[in-house]
Amino acid sequence: MKPTSIVTGVCLAMSLGLGCARSAAPATAATTATASTEAELRAVTVEELAGYLARNEVAVIDNNGQERYARGHIPGARWVGHDQVTAEVLPADRAARVVFYCHNEQCTACHTAARQAIGLGYTNVFILPAGIVGWSAAGKPVVAGNNPT
Repeated sequence: MKPTSIVTGVCLAMSLGLGCARSAAPATAATTATASTEAELRAVTVEELAGYLARNEVAVIDNNGQERYARGHIPGARWVGHDQVTAEVLPADRAARVVFYCHNEQCTACHTAARQAIGLGYTNVFILPAGIVGWSAAGKPVVAGNNPT
């Protein structure tokens, strides 16, 4: 089996509950441009995000699938589909710190969401590449349930 087929299959399976938006297509001019944009996204570590949360200095957006979000997410995180980011679901202050996350380093749903926020004029946008897997592996708390009303 080709490596791209494996990645495609894994991401397809993950997307059912985890929201993975990774592309396994061969590099082209379009994917090279996407890789360049992703390199420009600013990342935070699990410890940095934990500090922001402790000081109430961040809005956290979970871009995993809704079922995965309901099973466990970062405390205070709001679920938003990776392709459903609008100004209405983000802080009113476009300079507010916003961190997007998804499953892990192989998933790029949070990259897509972060780029949408930047496109809407948000200036303090970050991703948590470690995702919920890295957050949990670091022993950080997770909470179950759906978005608060």
